[in-house]
Amino acid sequence: MATRMKIFGLGAVASLALAGLTAGAAPGHASALAVGVVSLNLQLDEAAESTVARDSSGLSHNGAVGSHVKMNGSYAALDRHAPDEGISYGLAHLIKVNDTADGSLDPGSGTFTVELRYRSTVSFGNVIQKGQATSTGGQVKLQQPKGIVGCLFKSPTGQVAVNSKTPLNDGQWHVVRCVRTATDLSMYVDGALRSHASKPSGTINNTKPWTIGGKSSCNGSTVTCDYFAGDIDYVKLTKG
Repeated sequence: MATRMKIFGLGAVASLALAGLTAGAAPGHASALAVGVVSLNLQLDEAAESTVARDSSGLSHNGAVGSHVKMNGSYAALDRHAPDEGISYGLAHLIKVNDTADGSLDPGSGTFTVELRYRSTVSFGNVIQKGQATSTGGQVKLQQPKGIVGCLFKSPTGQVAVNSKTPLNDGQWHVVRCVRTATDLSMYVDGALRSHASKPSGTINNTKPWTIGGKSSCNGSTVTCDYFAGDIDYVKLTKG
C-alpha cells in the first residue's frame, strides 16, 4: 500500500482537484481545489515498533505513535475497543501531532483540506480530529457513526458539516477528502464529490493536537474516547 500511496500522495492536491472537478464540484467551488501548501504529510509507512510517524511536508510536524498503534511498513493499524468499554487508554491508542505556534496546522478562516486513505469494518469512532466539543478556538473532526464518515468544522461563531451519504466501513480502502473554504465545505470520496454545504464555519484556531484514532482528552465514561479501529495509509493536511 505504501508504494502506491507515495505515488498518489506526491501527485498533490492538483491531481485530486481534477478528479473533484470532473465529479461535478459545486459552481464557484473551483478555487477551493487549487493547490495549497501541505502542512502535514504522514505516509505512515514506518517499520514495526516505530514510535514516530514522520512528516514529509518539510515542516517537521512528526507524530508520536501510541503503543496500541501497530506500524508495519505500509500503514498504521489501530485495534478495536468497544464503545461501551468505558476505559481510557490515554495516548496509547493514538497518533498525536502537537499544535504549532505558527498556525500552520489550524484551519484559520480560509481554505483547509483534510485528506486520508483508510479502511475499516466498524461502525463508530473518531478517525482524526483537532480539538473537541468544548475546545476554545473550535474543532475539526472526521468520524464514522454507523460507518458513514462525517466531516465537521466548528468555530466559536459557526459550524458546518457534511458526510459520505453511504457507509464506507466495507473493509475496502477509501480516500476521503474534506475541503473547507471561507464559505462552504465539500467532501470527496475516492475522487468523487459526495456532499457539499454552503455555510461559513468561521475562524478555527486552537492549541490542541491533531489526533488520529480518537480523543486526546477523555475518561471513558463522562467523556467517551470514541476510539477508531481500522487501518490508515496516510494523512495529509493542506492549507490555502
